[in-house]
Amino acid sequence: MLFGVCYYPEHWPEERWATDARMMQEAGMNVVRIGEFAWSKLERREGEFDFSWLDRIIDLLAGHGIRVIFGTPTATPPKWLMDKHPDIYMRDKFGHVRGFGNRRHYCYNAASYQPYIQKIVERLASRYANNPNILAWQIDNEFGCNDTTRCYCENCRTAFHVWLQEKYGDIDAMNERWGTVFWSQIYNEWHEIVLPANTPFPLHNPGLELDYRRFASDSVCKFQKFQTDLIRSIAPHQTVTHNLMGTFNEIDGYDLSEELDIVSWDNYPNLMFTRDVNPAVAAMSHDMTRGLKERNFWVMEHQSGQPGGNVMFPTPKPQELRRWTYQSIAHGADGILYFRWRGCLFGAEQFWHAILQHDGKPGRKYAETKAVGEELKRVSRLLEGTENRPQAAMIRSYDNEWTFEIQPHIMNYSYMDHFTGYYQFFYDHHIGTDIVSPAADFTKYKLLVLSNFIMATDDMVERLYAFVEAGGSLVLDFRAGAKDWDNRMEPLTLPGKFAELLGITVEEYGVLFKDDRRRIKANGQDADFGGGKWVDVIELRGAEALAVFDEDYYAGRPAVTKHAFGQGHAYYIGTEIDASLRDHIFGTICGDAGITLGRPAVSAPPGVEVVSRSNETREYTFVINHTVDPVIVDLDGPIQDWLSGRVFEHGPAELEGNGVWMLGRPAAE
Repeated sequence: MLFGVCYYPEHWPEERWATDARMMQEAGMNVVRIGEFAWSKLERREGEFDFSWLDRIIDLLAGHGIRVIFGTPTATPPKWLMDKHPDIYMRDKFGHVRGFGNRRHYCYNAASYQPYIQKIVERLASRYANNPNILAWQIDNEFGCNDTTRCYCENCRTAFHVWLQEKYGDIDAMNERWGTVFWSQIYNEWHEIVLPANTPFPLHNPGLELDYRRFASDSVCKFQKFQTDLIRSIAPHQTVTHNLMGTFNEIDGYDLSEELDIVSWDNYPNLMFTRDVNPAVAAMSHDMTRGLKERNFWVMEHQSGQPGGNVMFPTPKPQELRRWTYQSIAHGADGILYFRWRGCLFGAEQFWHAILQHDGKPGRKYAETKAVGEELKRVSRLLEGTENRPQAAMIRSYDNEWTFEIQPHIMNYSYMDHFTGYYQFFYDHHIGTDIVSPAADFTKYKLLVLSNFIMATDDMVERLYAFVEAGGSLVLDFRAGAKDWDNRMEPLTLPGKFAELLGITVEEYGVLFKDDRRRIKANGQDADFGGGKWVDVIELRGAEALAVFDEDYYAGRPAVTKHAFGQGHAYYIGTEIDASLRDHIFGTICGDAGITLGRPAVSAPPGVEVVSRSNETREYTFVINHTVDPVIVDLDGPIQDWLSGRVFEHGPAELEGNGVWMLGRPAAE
């Protein structure tokens, strides 16, 4: 288990470094990340390199048993470079230069930037290729952060033309797929094609919009590959990673992760824009990250204090840092690096707090960090080789999310909010869930959920039919099958290519106003349920209704359906169902699929998360109290908390506020 922190030695006097390294070691840390924003310190002027301070800090850390993850510094090209090549700057959709003064101020397609990247990365990789104290390389930092994926400069326009030509081959093939005959937009030459930038009204061709998002994502992947190839040509034995950002959607995370040895992400669960934090969102982001390569991951930046730029967010309460740490580990993290070691005295992140306050003295957060380090020394060997093994999966499709970003259908509609609503059911009922690519192997799951799957390739459709026919349970919902992979409407009765699988047709559909709700009755239930945002008027063609609308002109028409197909079942949800109906319907679906609600050895109240990691010989169940109050949890004992060593007998036990157990068979067994 990696346990450490993000450290910026260039921010502090060198005489302080030894104190920091000693304190890190005393806290049980074995890794730090450095370097990702240090280019102007490494190359103050063009060609004037100084790596001596890096040599000293790496050696000093090694003397305290701490290895280094080195971040390539390309997220912050220095001012001298930008002045020499101003074409490297990004431009926004209005044509304005996104200038110097923050970070991520470069265009991924700026050819003039690449020689400088090559020089700095090759020099670093060559210097430390055989240094045993270098654990891994992080490529750049947080690709796309702060709306920096999509650039509208001439570099990107030219690169987009090349990308389109490689994809379509013939310009009339592109015209056909986009439908450029609409509004007289037929292109005759590749160089005529525009970027979806500012126009008199923000309504570009949907095919252009989607291809531009795909191109922008591919540009980032290509930019990353340029660096991974450089490092692997010099140090093929060293690990390469990048720190992604959970639900962030501008870059296809599956494509970006393909070149990485291990995926990392940056976890700030208390980055609150609402009063109450929903811990399911952080859990979902962990599961998304694990699903990028379908294996365990690292948390490269883990919140340690209150975040803040010009304003601050709330301070983590006592033991909250520990709670979030174990949630990360429970969902598959094999590495935790806190951000950051010490609050910075200057610069744009003065208010982004750390393990140490600005005074550099050990306080509450350092004590909590040290306690976690001591616990991890005891349990890391137990967790080695364990993983999450869910029976249910949700499919995250960046292409479909982009399509809803381009055309939300409903005012202020969010694909990810809708996706999260389904995930919430699995989280609340302690059902482990993978979140995987449309290209993943579905056969290991009992249940698949595909929300708002408006586009699907023919191969995807074929594999979903096969999954259900072989005995799987599949959930689709409104807008499934409405478009082809080029973002064109299908000339088919909805749900299009899924109609036979679902045993329904959708005669018509419509949106509802923001607060509108339509009453729904579910089979065998007296309660009134509801649905909102969207309504499908469904005709049964072999399926059965699990719930029906109870008002408006479609009263009596199905809202939720179930269809037997082969040995399995396909379900369809024709509206955004409220939480109570969601829980009822998905409870029924899980029962049909043979998935048990809850955990057999643990019965926990709301506010408590239960999730397991296991291998062929052992299983550990994390019980995490996300409230500040103690709760009673019923346990099927005897069972041991490996964090404290305490053994619980059968029956109720109290878990303190922000408390965590890691339960497994007692040592005697």
